[in-house]
Amino acid sequence: MKAYITCPVSHTQERLNLLPIIKNIAELNRIDSFVFEIGGSPEEIFKRDYKQLNSCDLIIAEVSETSHGVGIEIGISYCLNLKRILLIEKGKHVTKLAQGMPNTSIIEYENINDLEHKLSSVLENIKKISSEKL
Repeated sequence: MKAYITCPVSHTQERLNLLPIIKNIAELNRIDSFVFEIGGSPEEIFKRDYKQLNSCDLIIAEVSETSHGVGIEIGISYCLNLKRILLIEKGKHVTKLAQGMPNTSIIEYENINDLEHKLSSVLENIKKISSEKL
């Protein structure tokens, strides 16, 4: 199983510090991961991100801030039939459209420890369901 990990960077880069933590949680749960990369031309970014999304089973997106790019990645993940985990800081809001997407788990977290616990639990459940389908 492989996860594509992303967060908004358009308005602030405040969520970037969560990416290594999320990647570590995925790897502790024996899930390979790709953390999106900043940089490149718009065409290079699209091609790289699409290729990586197409090679993954799920997307883990921090959505506490609005971002066209993360929204597009989530939309692509739906079209590719990936599972989705949306992470949102307590007190923030995520669009109802994203809340209504099938195969989407939304994790509201208060702090890093809460995020680690809840994300690990959801990843374990996704792995369990995936292995049962095999």
